[in-house]
Amino acid sequence: MAQEADVVVLGMGPGGEHVAGRLADAGVDVIGVEAELVGGECPYWACIPSKMMIRAGNLLAEARRIPGMAGRVEARPDFGPVAARIRDEATTDWDDKIAADRFTGKGGRLVRG
Repeated sequence: MAQEADVVVLGMGPGGEHVAGRLADAGVDVIGVEAELVGGECPYWACIPSKMMIRAGNLLAEARRIPGMAGRVEARPDFGPVAARIRDEATTDWDDKIAADRFTGKGGRLVRG
């Protein structure tokens, strides 16, 4: 099925999502093409989840310093809560519906592929 548009944006990662959204806001007929998730690697696999894991590791490292500084503490690593936060809060279980709806709500057309 052939589609026509003024602009086709290949890849709806952070840059593509921004450009395609701005064009759609401006009334340009734009198609955004994405094979994975709208928003790209950063929100789902890279930047945001990794920062959440690093922060948890830093908290554990800091807790281990308490005995020499300010008392006693027991800290045992458990990354289950971190994984749950990534799944539930950061990535919405790797569902890009919010990002996809944000783009199509501006008048853009999203094509998966």
